[in-house]
Parts: sequence; structure tokens; C-alpha cells
Amino acid sequence: MKRLAFLFLALVCAFHVYSQDIDECRKVVNIAVDAVNNRSTDELKKYLASDFTCAGKSGAIAIKVMELLVNQLNEHISDISEISEQQGNGTLTLVYDFNYSKKLGHKNATFVFNANNQLKQLELLSVQVKTLDKKTDFETPAQEIITVPMEIQDNMIVVTAKLNGIERKFIFDSGAQSLYLNSRYFGKDTINSISGAKSVNSSISGQDIIPIDSFDFYGIKTQNKDFVMSDLSHLLKDEGIYGLIGYQVVKDYDWLFDYANKTLTLIKPDKTADYINKMQYTTYEIPIQMTSETSHIPFVKGKIGTEEVSLGIDCGAAANLLDIALFDKLKNNLTDITTTELAGVSTQKTDVQKASVKSLALGKKLFENVSTVFNNMNHLNSRWENKIDGLIGYEILSKQKTIVSLRNKKIIFIQ
Repeated sequence: MKRLAFLFLALVCAFHVYSQDIDECRKVVNIAVDAVNNRSTDELKKYLASDFTCAGKSGAIAIKVMELLVNQLNEHISDISEISEQQGNGTLTLVYDFNYSKKLGHKNATFVFNANNQLKQLELLSVQVKTLDKKTDFETPAQEIITVPMEIQDNMIVVTAKLNGIERKFIFDSGAQSLYLNSRYFGKDTINSISGAKSVNSSISGQDIIPIDSFDFYGIKTQNKDFVMSDLSHLLKDEGIYGLIGYQVVKDYDWLFDYANKTLTLIKPDKTADYINKMQYTTYEIPIQMTSETSHIPFVKGKIGTEEVSLGIDCGAAANLLDIALFDKLKNNLTDITTTELAGVSTQKTDVQKASVKSLALGKKLFENVSTVFNNMNHLNSRWENKIDGLIGYEILSKQKTIVSLRNKKIIFIQ
């Protein structure tokens, strides 16, 4: 009898411990729901196991994937119901039906806990984490100078290139890392990937990777490579823009912008001086630096009134951009202050301050009444060793012929 009583007591205690485990784990599930609804993982991260995994990734990468997924879902979980629970090998697995009230609808979510009630594995959605070589090499033609016709639409440069053998329109954007495609034309309409890429406003969500057969930009070519894509349909929506042509495509050249004659000239860096002499240009040069050793964004020193500023050079910037932290300091140098919407590669729009900067000095070169928007730049500067105060693009590059030479580390204004 004593043995039976002891066995019964042991079973009751075991059940009681198991019950407590489930309750604690269910609390973590509710914290995960709050994380999605509030777009913040700060509280959830307190309950992660040291060997936490998410979307097939582990360690710090898994935590980053979880952060990106929660931040970029832009969803609200209105209701949850537990589908199953399973215990074995020291783990507890809980499977739930989550009802996302915006777009996704009902999706299963899986939570795996260790013996300490810590979250060992999280699968919110069927998400693939894909990797891509950001430094895809492009084959360059024999000619040392390439002249590309361009159109200007909403202060952005529109060029043509052949994608999979068919001529398409692209935005030439030196602020983009590489060739970046518009998912509107590739039949992708579901969320199945996430990204850590940044726009001038925010993170860029809904990215995916797609293989292309061939790409040809006036003899600069690549084939059978993968590239990133996302929804760019908000950019020049009536122009049929197939993507962005960015830094990696043209990194082997200096870039001569001639807005008046609607041409972009790509010049091999060791031939730029000869080209300038041949054209008998009068020039004024200013040194540039890179925001970091691995960055593709150069910057130049300038002055607004008495305030010294470091300004990144990005031909994709339709308006100059300054950090919102400078707004109060520069108020005496601003006119026509209003509020406007700012949007970049991300589809998200932000209300920002807009003003005309009375004068901006780049060395001895003076620009007056420069249209400028103000926004928080912390999300961009977080990636760079050399912090910048803003970006200059169309408002500066369009005022004269301008050569940007990353190889020779200078910007050349042609008088």
C-alpha cells in the first residue's frame, strides 16, 4: 500500500511540474503575440534559449531574423488557438493557429521550449532566409568611355538596359548596392522572405531573391546570377520601372552627370583626366571619403552658414536630405518651411519637414536656395564608421556637369 501511495504521489508531482511548464511556456507564446502586435522583440528576447533557432538559423543570426520578421510583418494577431502540444527529448512543442487580421489570415506557429521553459525554436511563418553575394562582378566592355542617354522623371535618372534580352527601364541610383529588381514584374505577391536592407525612411520589407538569365547595361553584363527584388511599383508608377541600377554595376567607372544634355557618361578612372583635357573643361575638385571601408556611399564636407556638415553623394536622392537633428540649428538658414511626405525604395511614407536652404557651400562652390527635407538618419548611420549629416543628389548634381570618382576620391564640378 505504501508503495502504491508513493507511486501515486510521484505521478501527481510529475504532472504538477509538467502543468507548470506548460503555463510558463504559454505565457511566452502570449509575449510573442504582443511582440508581433507591437513590432518589438525586446520582451521576447528575455525568454530565448542560448541555442535559439529561427527560420533555420541559429545564434545571433536567428535573433536578427526574429527581429526583422516581427518588425516587417506589419500585422496584428487578433486571435490564437492551441492546436497541439507534444513533449519529448527534454523539449515541449506547442503548435498554434494565429489569426493575422490584416492580410495573412490563419497561419500555424510553432514554439519549442527547453527544460527551463526557454524558447528554443520559433517558427512564426514559413519564411526562407536566403543569402546573396552582394559583390556580384559585372563584365565590362573594351571601350573606356560609355555614353548612356537618360531621362529625368521626378528628379530621378531613368535609363534603359536589357533584362533577359528585352529592353526595360531602370532608375540609375548610385545609392543602391547593386542591381535591384521590381517584384511587380516577377509574379511574387506573398511574404516569404525578410531583409535587413535600409531605405531613407525605414527597413525594406517583402524582399526576395530571383535568378535572371542575363543583364546588359550598354555592354556592362552579367548572366545566370541572383538579385534582390521587392515591390518598387510606387516609384514612377506610370513608367514601367523594372528596378534600380546601383553601385556594383558601375563601380569600375567614374560617373559624369550631364542633366542639361541628358547623358550619363561612364569613364574608366585612369582616363578621366585625359577626357577632361580633351573636352577642355574648366574644373573645380573637392576630395571625398567613404562612409566606411565596405560602403558604396561617398561623402563630401560642406558648410551651411557656420555649421559644418558631412554629406553623402547619392544620385538617387530626388531632394537633398539632412538629419532632423540639424533642423533647429539651421533654422536661421532656412526659408519656405513646410511638411511633406518622404518615400524611398521602401513603400512606407513619412511626414517630414521640408525647407529651402539659403546657401550650401561645398569648398568654394556655392549653391543657393536648395530644396531639402529633414529626417532621422540614425538607421543609415548605424551601418557606417563615418557618420554623415545628410545626402545630396539631384539638387546639386543637376546644376552643372559633375564627375564623381570613387577611385580617385574626388568630386569634380565642371564650370
